[in-house]
Amino acid sequence: MKRMVLALLVAAAPLHAAPGDTAAREARHLAARFPGRMAGTPQEDAAARHLADRLTAMGYRPRRERFATSYSFQPAKPAAPVTTSLVSTNIIAERPGTSGKAIIVGAHYDSRTPLGVAEIDRRVGGPDLEGLDDNASGVGVILELAERLARAKPTHSIRFILFGAEEIGLKGAHEIVRRMTPAEQRATLLMINIDSIVTGDRLYVHAGPKMALKSPAGPAARDRALAIAARLGITAATNPGRNPEYPRGTGCCSDQEAFDAGGISAINMEATNWDLGDKDGYQQTARRPAFPMGFSWHLADIDRGDHLEPALTPGRVDDRARDAVRILNQLLTEIAVTPAP
Repeated sequence: MKRMVLALLVAAAPLHAAPGDTAAREARHLAARFPGRMAGTPQEDAAARHLADRLTAMGYRPRRERFATSYSFQPAKPAAPVTTSLVSTNIIAERPGTSGKAIIVGAHYDSRTPLGVAEIDRRVGGPDLEGLDDNASGVGVILELAERLARAKPTHSIRFILFGAEEIGLKGAHEIVRRMTPAEQRATLLMINIDSIVTGDRLYVHAGPKMALKSPAGPAARDRALAIAARLGITAATNPGRNPEYPRGTGCCSDQEAFDAGGISAINMEATNWDLGDKDGYQQTARRPAFPMGFSWHLADIDRGDHLEPALTPGRVDDRARDAVRILNQLLTEIAVTPAP
């Protein structure tokens, strides 16, 4: 009898934990266990192996695609910049569909590489940077979405990509686009990017500015994501366009730019505050002792769990993980798993 009751309880148990639980846990683990995930370093490689293992445990067969790249480092002036060569890794896992079309969902997992001695002196990037906000938070959402969709039978393939070397010029994302054939590019309906969803005051969804002028796909996906958020009672917005360099409804400055430039419609989810500073989305929150610059991006003493969690609204990491997962899981269900004819 006890065995029968136990079996019934197991059968009745939910297949997944509450939305956001996995994302928040994975984000905290990546940040704390793999600080200093700078492009081309052993720590970035260790993080890549860990993330591939997590996807394997979900039933995927992830590919680790290595690529050579470089960045410019500025020594103490008047010395000339030095080019540093390195090898980074993209991690790709796919839930295959039946239509021959695909939707990419991505986030970068590397943390900031100092681009000069001035940044080292200011503790910008470096081996101590946990990068909980930028971008362990986005990686956690990717892992939970992959887990939730691991047994889905989508109409359109869902391709999860964790990008390396974003912080030195979106290098991993550009490499993905470079390796795509023209047919693969045409078959990619949308790219969804997630970057830095913790520190900022508000959650935003933007479309890529270049493709927004050529195709309705990006703006339509943005508007659908915002409509889903409204239905779920989640506060989310888009760039209001107060800076003429960034038109209303569009955004910048993360891996989606590589796809937008490559002719693939894209949207980006982030948390910041487009009403502050230069109204370009860079200032995430009001300046105050916990955030003297008004942001946490790249700052080793600020973008870390033991600083962010007590400095922000209680439960911020968990709340943002939950909100992002709820919005994007529903969005993927509507546009990839069971899209309208």
